[in-house]
Amino acid sequence: MKKTLVLVAGWLLMISSAMAQSSIEVKLSDLKTDRVVVELVNPKFQGIEKKDTLKVNKGKFTYTLEGDKARLAICNMDSPNGKKSLSLYMVPGEKGVLKGTIDQATWSGTAFYKDLATLEAQTHDLKAKLEQLTADYHRKIEAGANADSLDKVIDPLYNAVNKNLEDVKIAFINSHPNSGAGVTVLPGLQKEEEALKTLHSVEESGIWSNFIDFVKAGIERAKVLSENAKNVEIGKIAPDFTLQDLDGKNLTLSSLRGKYLVLDFWGSWCGWCIKGFPEMKSYYQKHAGKFEILGIDCNDTQDKWKAAVQKHELPWKHVYCPSGADVLKNYAISGFPTKIIVDPEGHIVKTVVGENPAFYQYLDELLK
Repeated sequence: MKKTLVLVAGWLLMISSAMAQSSIEVKLSDLKTDRVVVELVNPKFQGIEKKDTLKVNKGKFTYTLEGDKARLAICNMDSPNGKKSLSLYMVPGEKGVLKGTIDQATWSGTAFYKDLATLEAQTHDLKAKLEQLTADYHRKIEAGANADSLDKVIDPLYNAVNKNLEDVKIAFINSHPNSGAGVTVLPGLQKEEEALKTLHSVEESGIWSNFIDFVKAGIERAKVLSENAKNVEIGKIAPDFTLQDLDGKNLTLSSLRGKYLVLDFWGSWCGWCIKGFPEMKSYYQKHAGKFEILGIDCNDTQDKWKAAVQKHELPWKHVYCPSGADVLKNYAISGFPTKIIVDPEGHIVKTVVGENPAFYQYLDELLK
């Protein structure tokens, strides 16, 4: 009996030591609400695992989490400059403090958060420049500027700043090869695979396995998308597919030939997709009869898909793309929304990723 108790006690000790607590104390002088909602992102970065409502006392709240893996939590709030999303990296055994204002706060705390503070200080100005260029672009588009002409001016500037930002991130990783802070900037790097090798000791620790598994999957997915992108270049025939419509009937892409068609890859979970619906509905009516839209719902449940179509009163054709279908892979879809314009003979004539005014300008020119 004593032996059994000793074994159980030892097992409980191992479990408790592995499940370390992480905590972040947030102190924002302009946070006036009395409650915030913190969303814990799924370990595979596929949606939200749980939501916690926390009390705020004079701009302060604390979020804690137990576990043996680093996790990402998101806290959305309103700032004087609009919506703000705070990324809270929960690292076992680490304690962090985020202090300042909603728009400008700095990290302090244990080792990880000190490294994160260094990283954010080094990247802050460059990220601000990218945000300013993006804001300028949209402001000029809304004022009536031609998207193609503006792209020729803005794109080189944006790409130059983005290249500088990547160089800073790579330099940080090279100088902090044992820090999990480097893992947080891996997604999207051009030299992502090379940078991951530099962080091999972080990978071996296992603490950041959720993030690193996500990065590795992204690297492999990017290789597949790069190869498949050749099949959806301008002028190529849009790859055919058959998916089920709202009534559960099969709908084949090639059956819609005869007029211009917009393939809209979206999901009920995609904020930018939803935000773009009013403009799409306006253009669907503006050019009625000249083109068709086929909404292709992705990464969703059928119930959420059908509910979203009904809620937003989307009058065009719709199909559901189930998990595991080859459609996203065959079309090299890398972001949402993605809109692909197909001509009456089935050739791809334009692809636009994101909710971009250039899409609507192109439609006007195409259908005038």
